[in-house]
Amino acid sequence: MRRDYVTMAIAAIAIIIAGVSLVKVQNTNTVQNSKVDTLEKIKQTGELSACYVPFATSIIKDPDTGKLSGHSVEAIEYIANQINAKVNYVESTWGNIVADVASGRCDMSLYYFNLVPRAYTLAFTESLNFEGTTALVKTSDSRFNNVKDVMDFDKAEYTVVVANGEAGHIFVKDNFKKAKIEVIDVEAGDALGFLTAVSTGRADVGIVSAEGGNDFNKKHPELRNVFAKNPFSLNPIGYAVRQDDLKFLNFLNNSLSMMEVKGLTRQFEKKYDAKVIYKQEQFITSEQ
Repeated sequence: MRRDYVTMAIAAIAIIIAGVSLVKVQNTNTVQNSKVDTLEKIKQTGELSACYVPFATSIIKDPDTGKLSGHSVEAIEYIANQINAKVNYVESTWGNIVADVASGRCDMSLYYFNLVPRAYTLAFTESLNFEGTTALVKTSDSRFNNVKDVMDFDKAEYTVVVANGEAGHIFVKDNFKKAKIEVIDVEAGDALGFLTAVSTGRADVGIVSAEGGNDFNKKHPELRNVFAKNPFSLNPIGYAVRQDDLKFLNFLNNSLSMMEVKGLTRQFEKKYDAKVIYKQEQFITSEQ
């Protein structure tokens, strides 16, 4: 009888150990399976997903239909068409797009500033071009008639408005010490709406990416684009993917390189009158 109890106890322990081992194996498999190979997924499903924030001439969203256009959209559509794939677009915000890509909500981001903290989480393609930064003020505000340097706005009596996670926000966070900074969490679909704070007088100046500033200024002539011809604080622009998605990153880099050599990238940019910088020392417009 006593031997039977011992045998049963040993059997029970063995079952418990086997169960624990099985759970560990399942957990390991779950972790491994979470690392999705995007290229393989595209081959199996014929689809890829791209996160975006509506942004000037690169990603334009029709307010009535929701249809997307722009030079960055045409570029990714060209790549997808070459491999018979469909692009599913996922709208995001400047503050959320890193997490959206890293978590797998989308496979990649379109046209995104490459900064060190972002590169720590995401893997970026080679730079497509460079994007400068500018400042918008009221045309009627004579206080800023002679401003030549963006640091002239860093004064305690000025309120500066920026969008959370956008180029302007990054710049003032790193450089401004005195001005009152108002950081706006922009809603999806209204990435430049924060600049209305300047139009209404709630803020003295809005600091924003150069293309975003140009685009907003066209629709708001009551504002003046201070650095329209000489944007400051250049940032490299590229597509971004998850850090471990190296096959997909390599595919995008090769595709973009081919498009650049064939002149397709500049063709798309010229179509939308994009003002982009190809070299840090030279500001190039679509007419050149």
